[in-house]
Amino acid sequence: MHRGKITAVLGAAALAAVIVTAPAGADDASSWSLGGSVAAQPYAVYPGSGSLESSDFSYGSTTTLALALRAQGERARAEASGETAVLTGASALAAWAEQASGLARPDELLVPASAPGGSDPQTLVAFRLRTLYVKLDLDWASLTAGRQVINYNRGVLWCPTDLFNELDLTGLSPVRLGSDALRLAVPFDATAGLDLAAAPVTAPADGRYSARLSGLVAGIDGALTSARAGKGWMFGADFKADVEIGIYGDAAYTLPDSGQAGALQAAAGADWSIGDFVMAAEYYYNGGGADADPLFPGSHNLYASLAWNATELFSLTGTVIWDVSGRSGTVLLLASLSAAQNATFQAYLEADDVPGLGAARAGLQAGLNIEVKF
Repeated sequence: MHRGKITAVLGAAALAAVIVTAPAGADDASSWSLGGSVAAQPYAVYPGSGSLESSDFSYGSTTTLALALRAQGERARAEASGETAVLTGASALAAWAEQASGLARPDELLVPASAPGGSDPQTLVAFRLRTLYVKLDLDWASLTAGRQVINYNRGVLWCPTDLFNELDLTGLSPVRLGSDALRLAVPFDATAGLDLAAAPVTAPADGRYSARLSGLVAGIDGALTSARAGKGWMFGADFKADVEIGIYGDAAYTLPDSGQAGALQAAAGADWSIGDFVMAAEYYYNGGGADADPLFPGSHNLYASLAWNATELFSLTGTVIWDVSGRSGTVLLLASLSAAQNATFQAYLEADDVPGLGAARAGLQAGLNIEVKF
C-alpha cells in the first residue's frame, strides 16, 4: 500500500479512536464537544462541445460526512477532525484526474486507487484527515503538535510566506489544508510575538522550518519571516491595515542552494463593503513558475469577488479566479439560502478551464449543495 494511504488509514483509525474514547461528561476543569456536518452536492457538467445532445452532458455527486471532536482542559486542548466522501460519476473522475495530475495530497485515501477502463458508473470513497493535534498552553508560550492549520494568510487565496498550508479549490469556497507540524508561539504582548514552526520529514534536511516575528506598528499589522524549505531559503514579509478599506500584502523571495537565481512571489489585495455589498480583489505574482506553485503556475493571477447580502438568510456571490498568463481560470455564481437553523441550501453555476486536469475540470457545471450542521 502507498505510504500516503497508510497515513490516511491510520488517521481515520486515530480519529475513530478519539471519538470512541472521549469522556462521557465534563467538569469545571475540562470539556469536550463533537460536531460535524452532512452535505450532498449533485451536479451536471457540459464540456462546451457545441452540441446539446444528452450524450454531451455528464453527471456526478459528492456526499460528505464531516466530524470534529474537540476537548479542552485547564492548560491543554486537542482536536481531531476528518471527512469521508462518496463520489460518483463526474465527481469520481475529477478526483482521479486530480490524483493523476500530482495536485492532490498524497495522504488522501481513494478506493479504488485508479479509474477503471470500462464504461460502468464510476464510484469511489475518499477520506481526508483535516486536523489531529494537541496544544499545550504555558504561561509564556503555547506548543502545538500534530496536523494543524497554521494561519499566516492575510488574504483569501494567496500567501507566499505560508509554507505549511495547501489550498484546496475543489469545493465552492477555498479551504486551507493543515500540515503535520510542531508550532511554538511566544507572545510578547497582545499584538506582537514570535512564531516558530517545523514540518519535519524522514530526511530532516527536506523538511520545512520557519520563524515569524509579528507586531503592530503605527496601526499596521506586519510580520517578517525567515524559513528553510527543502533545498533553499525563503525570506518574506506581510502586512494588513485598515484605511477606509482593508488592504494587505505578502511577498517572499526564495533562494535555492543550487546557486540558481532566486524567485519572487508576491500578493496584494483589498476588501471593502458598501451597504449590503462586500467586495474583494487580489493580485498574485508567481516568479517561480510551476516549481514554486503547481496550482497557479502562471506569472500573473487575479481574484475578485462580489457578494450581495440581500437579507440575513439569502445572499448572492460571484467570484473569478483567473490566470492572466495562461488565460484560464474559474468563474462561480452562487446563491445561498439559510433554509433553517444549521441548514444551508445553495445553487451554483461554475465555468472551469483548469490546465492539467483535462475534461474532468473543464466546461460548465451547474448543481446544488445542501448542508446540515450538527
